[in-house]
Amino acid sequence: MKAFEEQMDIQHQELASAQSKLEQKGQEVELLSQQLENLKKTNYEMAQNYKTQLCALKSQFSKLTHSYEKLLKQKNLQSREKSEGSLETSFELRNLNKKLEEFKAKSREWDKKGTICQNHLIYLDTQQKLLSEQCNLFQKQTWSSQFQISDKKQNQEEIVKYGQTEREMDGLIVEKLRAAVNEMTISRNRLEEENLKLHEDLKMFQNQFQNIETSFSEMRNELQSQDALWKKIQLECQQLCAELLKIKEHNDKQEMHPSSFVQLNEKSENKSAGFLLQAKSQENQREGLSKIRNHLYQEEPSHCSEQERIRTEISDLTEELHQKEITIATIMEKAGLLERQLKTELQIKDKLLAKQQLLNFRYKVTKSENTPLKEMVENQKYKTCTSIDLSHKKHGDFTASIHKLEHENARLQNGLVKLQNRTETSMLGATDKHGETEQSHQTHSKMQEKEERTFQNEDEKHMKLQQTAISTVSGYHRNRSPTSHGQGDIIGSKRNGPLSYHKLDRGREMELDDKSPSPTTEYPLCSGGLFPEKGRTGTLLSHAYNTEEIKLSAQKVKVMQNRVKEQIRALESKAYLPSPETSLLATTEKFLQEEEKHTKEFEERLNSHLEELQRLSENTLKKHTKLQQSPALSVHQLCLSQRRR
Repeated sequence: MKAFEEQMDIQHQELASAQSKLEQKGQEVELLSQQLENLKKTNYEMAQNYKTQLCALKSQFSKLTHSYEKLLKQKNLQSREKSEGSLETSFELRNLNKKLEEFKAKSREWDKKGTICQNHLIYLDTQQKLLSEQCNLFQKQTWSSQFQISDKKQNQEEIVKYGQTEREMDGLIVEKLRAAVNEMTISRNRLEEENLKLHEDLKMFQNQFQNIETSFSEMRNELQSQDALWKKIQLECQQLCAELLKIKEHNDKQEMHPSSFVQLNEKSENKSAGFLLQAKSQENQREGLSKIRNHLYQEEPSHCSEQERIRTEISDLTEELHQKEITIATIMEKAGLLERQLKTELQIKDKLLAKQQLLNFRYKVTKSENTPLKEMVENQKYKTCTSIDLSHKKHGDFTASIHKLEHENARLQNGLVKLQNRTETSMLGATDKHGETEQSHQTHSKMQEKEERTFQNEDEKHMKLQQTAISTVSGYHRNRSPTSHGQGDIIGSKRNGPLSYHKLDRGREMELDDKSPSPTTEYPLCSGGLFPEKGRTGTLLSHAYNTEEIKLSAQKVKVMQNRVKEQIRALESKAYLPSPETSLLATTEKFLQEEEKHTKEFEERLNSHLEELQRLSENTLKKHTKLQQSPALSVHQLCLSQRRR
């Protein structure tokens, strides 16, 4: 019973731990719902930002096209007015046409990017819906599991209450049985003591009977001796009578002879005196014999009554002994039956304990089997968190690339404006305005240096942010799950691929910027500071420099286009990868199904154990009632035997 109580306490503890785990799961579900809400907000904000950025880019593109049309009109007018600079303008127009084609290609790419972003937003919305559905399912499952646990707790409390009452009843029954067994042992000892006393009394009565029989045999011998004496005396009397007759005859004969008669008279007198003495002695003996006979006749009925009384007592004692032996045999049989029942109950309890141990072992085995599943679920949750973090990272990279492209577009716009200014100044005349061109070139070089510095600072900031994000993700990954460290490293290496490529592209851009000719060193040489007589050649050199700068800017734009294409491809490949949420859903469903199966099996086993305990309690109650009836009968028999005594 103590082991059963301990097992019930262990089961209560396990239920409490399961309830705490369910509460933790509920908290995790709440956190996931909060994260989903935050993701929805961030996605909505990002979509609005993308829309605003697309609108701004479209407006900029429309402005650029409008300005380019104006420039074309102006150039056509200028070409009509001035035919001298037709060669130079045609070359610039070709460059501008190339730039227009590049801008058109960029616009197409931007449209493609917009469609890809819209598709990505749609995919994110679907993912949010799926996550919300999953959260609802988890909440429903948690509610159902909590309801099941509450039902189980109530059932277990009822079982415990019923088990406590049954235990109390069993304890009372066992105590009563023990008391009955103790009473039976005490009565058995008393009966044994009484049997010993009766045996001793029998021995005493047997000794007394033997003594009486010996006394009777002695009396019989005395009576026989007295009878023999009496017979002898009778024979002597007969002989004396015969002698008296002879004497009378002799007296009759001696009447005739007086002397002889006197002698014979003396002899006869002597003999008659002797006969008288003998007759007196015989009478005395007869009186003594008659007294002895009367005494014997008086003692014989008392002796017979005593013998009969002793015989009746012996028969009663033998009957009592027989009855006591019968009661002792019945008590022994009942004690043997009780011992067998107790042994069977103990065996059944041992079997139940073995079954409970097996159940506990199976429960531990199921726990050990469920631990890897729980770890898998936690790892998948962690993977979802990492995927969410990586999606944020991707959005950050994408926004950074968009900002970079915007800055490059701004640079290109500034370059176009500067080219327009240069063409205007070259068309008006380069000989009279060398100072102005020098100032414009100096301002242009300063502006370029400032823009390059700003771009470098922005690139450094972006790289620092990426490094900090990667370090936080890797540290969280290492602290969270050491088993999936390799996976995180692989993912990080895969996802850091475009970043490394981005770094290389930045390095190439810096190299190209370093290789590009600096305007501060060229323009003074071209402006005629040292050669004032050759202004025309300076203008030609400035135009050549402008063409080289346009080529370098076109190369930069191509490199940026290739980089953006590769980033878009990487994003598409990552977007169309199979999401880990499907595997998470499958594993969670399997885990919940297995837990439901285990709970059903545990409930069935508990019900079977309860039925067995009820049967055993009913059997023990029946046996207890029978035992209560049987000791009452034995006590009644003992009272009757005492009354007979």
